[in-house]
Amino acid sequence: MKNGLQIKQNIQLMCGFMNGEESRSKLLTRINLVFVCLICSRLLSGQVTGNMSNDKAGNIISHWSFDSDQPGYVHDNARNINDSLYGNFEYVKGIKGKGLKLDGFRTFAKRNSPIFKKIPDSFTIESWIAPASYPWSWCPVMDCSDKKIRGFFFGIDHLGRVVFRIPGLNRWYEAVSDQVIPLREWSHIAAVYRADNDISVYINGENVASVSISGRYLPSQFVPTTIGRNNTLQVWNEYQLTNPGTYFYLDAILDEICLTGRAKDSREIKEYLTNVHNIPEPELSRRDKFPKGPVGSGSFGAFYSRLNYYKEWDEMWRVGDKPDVFVRFENSPVQLVFWRGTSFVPCWVSENDIWYTNEWLETWGSDVVSCAEPLMDRHCKYSHVRIIENNDARVVVHWRYALSDAFYKIAAITDDGRGEWCDEYHIIYPDNVGIRKMELHYSKPERKHDWVEQIVLTQPGEHPDDIIEEDAITLVNMKGDMKKYSWHDDIKKEMPEPEGANISCVNLKSRYKPFIILPDGPVNTVEGKWDSPYFRTYAAKMAIFYRPDPVPSVYGWWNHWPVAQVPGDGRWILTPDRPGHFNLTTFVQWNDCSKTERTRTRIMLQGMTDSDAPELVSLARSWLSAPEMIISSEGFNGGIYDMAERAYIIEKTAANKEILKIRLKGSEDSPVENPAFIIKNWGRDIAGVSINGEQLGNKDVLHQGVIQSPLGEDLIIWLRMKATKEIKINIYDIY
Repeated sequence: MKNGLQIKQNIQLMCGFMNGEESRSKLLTRINLVFVCLICSRLLSGQVTGNMSNDKAGNIISHWSFDSDQPGYVHDNARNINDSLYGNFEYVKGIKGKGLKLDGFRTFAKRNSPIFKKIPDSFTIESWIAPASYPWSWCPVMDCSDKKIRGFFFGIDHLGRVVFRIPGLNRWYEAVSDQVIPLREWSHIAAVYRADNDISVYINGENVASVSISGRYLPSQFVPTTIGRNNTLQVWNEYQLTNPGTYFYLDAILDEICLTGRAKDSREIKEYLTNVHNIPEPELSRRDKFPKGPVGSGSFGAFYSRLNYYKEWDEMWRVGDKPDVFVRFENSPVQLVFWRGTSFVPCWVSENDIWYTNEWLETWGSDVVSCAEPLMDRHCKYSHVRIIENNDARVVVHWRYALSDAFYKIAAITDDGRGEWCDEYHIIYPDNVGIRKMELHYSKPERKHDWVEQIVLTQPGEHPDDIIEEDAITLVNMKGDMKKYSWHDDIKKEMPEPEGANISCVNLKSRYKPFIILPDGPVNTVEGKWDSPYFRTYAAKMAIFYRPDPVPSVYGWWNHWPVAQVPGDGRWILTPDRPGHFNLTTFVQWNDCSKTERTRTRIMLQGMTDSDAPELVSLARSWLSAPEMIISSEGFNGGIYDMAERAYIIEKTAANKEILKIRLKGSEDSPVENPAFIIKNWGRDIAGVSINGEQLGNKDVLHQGVIQSPLGEDLIIWLRMKATKEIKINIYDIY
């Protein structure tokens, strides 16, 4: 403005030589109007922005206030330039006016021309930022760097530290703060460059890092300038997987990004901050609870639904109203959820929203990167779920997936071009217990597979110790002997006690706890030979050569799954800003129940219980040593117990409506516990049931349904009951 004032003064001086007071008055009025226009012009061009960091010298090079709220671009007020804006974004309340909310997956702004037109002796770059989570790796507020030779990088890293990178004399300089900016709060961050002197980083006006430098800054020439995303593809080096080319995106709100052509100091930045008042709470989406079905809203069954998580994540999915499935139970608050955020990996959910899974089929080899498993299918390209049976007695959910790596390459592709796939059938009954039947379509030569890992999911802000007891797992054998294992002790890899263990209960900090029951007896598969089912721990200390050091948990704790959309594997958690998971066991093994030239099948019993772990022995005996059934009616045969169905299979052979009379020879070693009966060819008629002559009328005790098949209608009955002696059951047509 100094030049403008001088012009005005010179013109006024000239007016003194004019004749006539009126002429001079009219001319001065016109001069004042011109002067006002000159001021407005300078304001619009960004040369007068006295409220931006108290920049009294008027050296602002670029300034993005994000107040224009125009689709498709953001406006640089100082240069009157529109920069392209990509992805999913939203203008929300900012520090001053509006701010730009970036979704963390695809939002960024880009300018193809250089940010500097000439080489500066000094400059300051600053911004307000409110992160919802930290980026996967170094991610910019602004990036115009070029091969560590030209340009600069200003942003935050995976821990929330502020980073400033710039070239100097034959090297690349970096200033990184030790202090981190908090999540879900506004912070003012700044970086200052002084040629042949130093670079500095500021958080809320405090100098938190400085590095001496030699040489002068070289502006970039042939790369774009980006906001919210790296300007070129990055190599992401993690301990178990290297991604050769990816971008990192800010999951944050940005406001008032300003680039000034001089070096500011702490005093000046603090002076600006003291004039910022009434800072709003950042309008960031909540994502601290995974979605599940409605609680306490109805009877037992499986339901299609769209389980929404948070706005920015949900808007990425090109799905209809019912892509997900959940199973609800009538007499307990637990659920079994098949959700896109877990790649449809089935998860048991406790009454206080702790999520747990028994994993999936996993393999590895030179034909895939790191490993091949369905959690790598983050877009659900191969993984899908469907309900194939749904009645009052049970539900059957089918989950199919490919064993693919993080780059969607399927393992063990042979001459048919298809590779390895798995069909899982989850046969669930009203007592929170079900069969998991895993049918692996394998390739030759046969390779080893991981069939079960016991995994607990963590939600943002949770630490494993918040949701699991110190004695994390209890192993039990069929005699009722038990052993508790704590990862806080000097835990070993093997879990040899108690001898012959085939029951594992996970001690979550919840009323209902997940468990698995495996067929007992010797194991002899391609995975190995053992005298009984094999359990093995996984702990952080066992990964000392391929993890950061230190890590904040005794468990193997990662956040490359669930919810994450970047290709990755084994990304260790250092701060719980994102959803994650931790392993308890790994490579759990037991015998195949069947094997062909193309398939291997295993079954297990799984569920949630509010009983102590040793009490699961009775349930295990009812499944592994089911009571013998004796049929005393004409017109029916069968009565064999099918462990894969957790049900007795009976066939009706006569057309008349004769009563089905059966006896179950229950005992202490073969107890009756919530039995199910599938009566083939029964038809559509509703059945009545009596036990030891007493007719059942309580719908909580008696559940029944019809299974329709191409060959007819089968009746399924499930009874909520327990007995350790012989019982007589009659089943008959009502109408």
